[in-house]
Amino acid sequence: MLGGIPTVKQLGFVLDTNRCLGCGACVNACQLNNRLPSPLVYRSIRKVKDHTSEGLSQFFLSVACNHCANPECLRVCPKGAYSKRRDGIVIHSSAKCTGCKSCVTSCPFNVPKIHPVTGKASKCQLCYDRIDNGQSPYCIKACPTEALRLIELQALPFDNLIRLTAALPGLRLTNPSVYYKTPRRVKID
Repeated sequence: MLGGIPTVKQLGFVLDTNRCLGCGACVNACQLNNRLPSPLVYRSIRKVKDHTSEGLSQFFLSVACNHCANPECLRVCPKGAYSKRRDGIVIHSSAKCTGCKSCVTSCPFNVPKIHPVTGKASKCQLCYDRIDNGQSPYCIKACPTEALRLIELQALPFDNLIRLTAALPGLRLTNPSVYYKTPRRVKID
C-alpha cells in the first residue's frame, strides 16, 4: 500500500452520508434479490447521532461486508470456504462451509452470519455475478439518491472520506474496502 491507496485492484463501497436517507431500499433489494430468509440480512442501516458543540446531528450508514483487503474470515476458516477474487471481492463457498462459526466470531465487523436454514455461514457476495455481467450490485441499483457507489479504490479521491466501520485495531488488521463521505453537520431538534 502506498500512501493509503491500495496498489492492487480492489473494489470497494463509497457511501455519501449527505445523500443517504436511511430509507432501506438497499437493504430490501439485497434481501429480496438474494432470497434471504428473515431475519438474515447482508446489509443494514445504522443511524448515527453525533453530539457537537452546535447540538445534535445525525446521519445514516448503509453497511454490509467490507470485502477487506486482508479478510479475517478468510484467514481463520479451517475449511477454506472463503476466497478473494482478483478484483477484491471476498467470496464464501457454502459447499465448503461446516458452520463452525470461526468467521462469525473473528470478523471485527460482525458480517458473516449463520444462515437459519442451512446452519452455515453466509454473507454479502457483492453480487459478483452481476458485476461479471457489467451490472451494479442490487443494493447500489436500488439506491434512490445514488448515495451508495462501487468504485475501484485506486481511483478514489481520498479527500473528505472517512472510515467509521470499527475500532482502530480492526481497521489496521483487515483494511476494509468501505469509505464514507464526511457528513455535513445538520442540526436536528
